[in-house]
Amino acid sequence: MSIFRSRPLRALGYLSMAVFPLFCLLVLDYMNYRNLDRLLQHCELQPGPVRFEIVVIYLVFLFFWALLRRSALTVGVMGGLSFLFAYINYTKVAVNGDNFFPQDMMMAGSAGELTSFISGGLPKWFWLGLAALVCWTIFLALTAADLPRGWFYRLSAASLVLVLVWSFCANRERTKTMLARFDMSTYDTALQRSNYSANGFVGGFALNVLTMRIEPPEGYTQETMQHLLELYQPVPASGQEEFDVIVILSESFFDARILPGVEFSQNPLERYDELLERPNCYSGTLYTTASGGGTVRPEFGMLTGLTTDYLPDVTTPYWFVNEEVPSYVSICKDAGYDTLAIHPYDRTFYARNQAYPYLGFDRFLDMEDLSQLVTAEYKRDYITDQSTLKLMEKCLDEAEAPTFMFVITMQNHQPYNAMDPADIQIKVTSPDLSEPALTALTTYTQGLYDADQMLGELADYIDQRERPTVVVFFGDHLPTLGSNYLAYRESGLFDPTDGLTPEELEQVYSTPYVIYSNRELEFDFFNPNRDNPISDYNMLNAVYRAVGLPRTPYMEMLADFYRDYPYYNVRLEIPVHSTRENFLKAMELVTYDRVLGHRWSK
Repeated sequence: MSIFRSRPLRALGYLSMAVFPLFCLLVLDYMNYRNLDRLLQHCELQPGPVRFEIVVIYLVFLFFWALLRRSALTVGVMGGLSFLFAYINYTKVAVNGDNFFPQDMMMAGSAGELTSFISGGLPKWFWLGLAALVCWTIFLALTAADLPRGWFYRLSAASLVLVLVWSFCANRERTKTMLARFDMSTYDTALQRSNYSANGFVGGFALNVLTMRIEPPEGYTQETMQHLLELYQPVPASGQEEFDVIVILSESFFDARILPGVEFSQNPLERYDELLERPNCYSGTLYTTASGGGTVRPEFGMLTGLTTDYLPDVTTPYWFVNEEVPSYVSICKDAGYDTLAIHPYDRTFYARNQAYPYLGFDRFLDMEDLSQLVTAEYKRDYITDQSTLKLMEKCLDEAEAPTFMFVITMQNHQPYNAMDPADIQIKVTSPDLSEPALTALTTYTQGLYDADQMLGELADYIDQRERPTVVVFFGDHLPTLGSNYLAYRESGLFDPTDGLTPEELEQVYSTPYVIYSNRELEFDFFNPNRDNPISDYNMLNAVYRAVGLPRTPYMEMLADFYRDYPYYNVRLEIPVHSTRENFLKAMELVTYDRVLGHRWSK
């Protein structure tokens, strides 16, 4: 022990503390960029953000060291947090393309559910780095290269760090000025993918912390909001019959047959193909703001007519829903409908239980309710689509008033780990896919087949109903199919790790949808029955017009924009003509007003 506490080794301990923050920064940014070449390119092309990262990491380090005093404890705590944050960021990007946001820590209560979705391995060096951290901690414990015991000076130093950080957080203009010195901008947080790419993990995460206080968009005033939609008039109900409206978000539903070089032992979408041939069926491509995960974003757009483009890019927009928000659900409720949501999973996940009443839902049935009302069957530990369909039919059969029903399925949620061969109905083969990619695709395909069967049985069910009924069935996002979209990369469909062309972006952020009714529909949005592109926030606008439900001025504005741009969101990077930029500004103002503002818009 005395050998380790010799003056040379203790000096080496203090010297190692001086470079330790750079070790943490290396861990975080290497995991963020996923390879050394991209990390070096970041350092070369973005020197300003790199300097900002260094300043931030040293401030954090000084705070911990001053507060904890013992070097070994400081390295253990800060290093452990660095590896934890790097791991969360890496796996979250691998699963659904999203980075780790400060607001994600609000989901700590759902950590078990979140980690259950994680699939995919880590770089081998991750464990070597973790071993190095353990050795580093032990060495510092033996050398006792600690700060002096004087608590007054240490706490003063820690307080000084907090005051310094707060001085730049408390004032928006001061924050902007400070960030500008490092060639950074608060606008970088509009899309987290580009934020973490341009500014690194530490820079992107710190930028999110600095801008957590949400400011009104430019031009947001009561007068502006009251006149914003004055060009559009509300349209009263025009239908002769009241339609039941059933909206089904089918977890990760997409046409896996588009993967190049992949063959299936039988058609996994036979009922889907058959349904497209029926006369009262409309279909096409739905463009969403999620890929691989993030169900709640297209869900939010589908239900509200708003888009997460103009909200902080966080895990769930429902964190901001704490008052009544005008929505497609509330339109039906005001028209005398029963409004019901069904999700065979934990009702608290994504804060749905808190937000749904503010959107206009009368009832919300979760996995516990389903198990009490029908027999719940499970596959891969998730309630099956067939069980969910039974609950839907039971609720519709018992309904006395017209019904708006929103359903989120769960059976085909990731991770797509290997299944028992006895449970595999459809074999999948491909000369290009590795074993992990083929395993994920094979498991996914079994769930896709079951979702297809549910869709077909639901269509047959509503054909037998006397009440007019329309069904909207859509996928929320592509499945990941292996770490970092492995099956897509190996099949050659697209490679998100190497940049995406505009055409590939449209593939990444789109899924199929089907609209089917037991009555003839007249759409003013769609021309042919097939190949109709549309954004999630406009889908129910189109359906309400077809069945004669009331429409608001905001819906009329969305319809106006649809005529020029059938689909649009910021992730698609679609150029918008200058004459239509007024729409994007109007949508930004309405979104802020209804979710975060004073609710002046009608």
